[in-house]
Amino acid sequence: MNKVNLFLLTTFIFQTLFPSSALSNESGEVSFSDAWINEAPATVSVLAGYANIHNASDKSITLLTVSSPNFSKIEIHRSVLNGDMVSMEKQETLAIPAKNTIKLSPGDLHLMLFDPDKPLRAGDTATLNFSFSDGNNQTIEARVERRSSEDHSHHHH
Repeated sequence: MNKVNLFLLTTFIFQTLFPSSALSNESGEVSFSDAWINEAPATVSVLAGYANIHNASDKSITLLTVSSPNFSKIEIHRSVLNGDMVSMEKQETLAIPAKNTIKLSPGDLHLMLFDPDKPLRAGDTATLNFSFSDGNNQTIEARVERRSSEDHSHHHH
């Protein structure tokens, strides 16, 4: 076998075993755990969502947007205590440092889920689509749960 044919065969085998998307997909190293949405009365038009987002890569990755077919829009917010008042600050993006986990949790960073397409009850799920700065996207299912220990102040915008 001549050198050109050997090179082409080697290239073909390498690309078959290691597709380029697997090599360049840094968001493929982003994983989610404990994704949940707090159950609220059917009359509430804004729900809160939470998850742990882990970046296993060697580079910081920025979460640019979150969307869902189940909500009219989703925003990233941070609860901030000013004196004795809690206010919400919208976050345009969310940096997830290399080899780190960002926790979206009650009383801190969280997702604000606007205008659900139907009332969500404990046990239901909603689809959340995350778009990252490296051009990759990830879709997860978040379960709806009733958690009584949550600070409900974030529901009042």
